[in-house]
Formats: sequence, C-alpha cells, structure tokens
Amino acid sequence: MKTLKIFTIEQQTPCGPGSSCCGPIGLTKEELDGIVNSVKKVFTGNIQIFDFMDKEVQKKHRDILSMVISFGWGALPIISIDEKVISIGRPNSEEQLLNLIKQNI
Repeated sequence: MKTLKIFTIEQQTPCGPGSSCCGPIGLTKEELDGIVNSVKKVFTGNIQIFDFMDKEVQKKHRDILSMVISFGWGALPIISIDEKVISIGRPNSEEQLLNLIKQNI
C-alpha cells in the first residue's frame, strides 16, 4: 500500500502579521484539513502528516530537510508518495494537486 506524506509546519508570519516583506509560511489547521480531504478523493493509501519543526522529523527525513535548507520554509508543505516528492510549496489548486497524485499512484 502506498503512503502519502505531508511535511508542513503550523502557519507563522516570520516578519509579523501584515508585513509586506513576506507572507505567512506553513499551513493553518483548516488548510491542512482541506488538503487531506482533497487527497482522500483520489488516494486510498496511508496518509501521514509530519510537523517539520520537530527536530526528530528533520533527522529522519534528511531529503526533505535538504529541500527546506535550499528553498527556505516557504517550500512547505512538501508532499511525497513513497519517498518521491510530488509537490513543493502550496498547491496552486485542488485540481493540480489531485492530478499530481493520480500521476504518481
């Protein structure tokens, strides 16, 4: 059975709310729930969610850590299926995300 993993952090505004230099990073609980509910429309395997602020998660998933180091926290959420990364950053649309999942299952 395939496993879909979502690596994310709780939404934060590193430069402060309403800052013009950068937007929020990470996902709200509602956004994460929306992604999971969308995924369940086409994916019947295991779904795992990882808080990437957890140092143990970072140690265990060095490939994801390398992407975050290279691209910054804005690279999250990172979504993978069986260790193959299929999405980096916020999906542009539910349709786009579902198409990526269909192509990789």
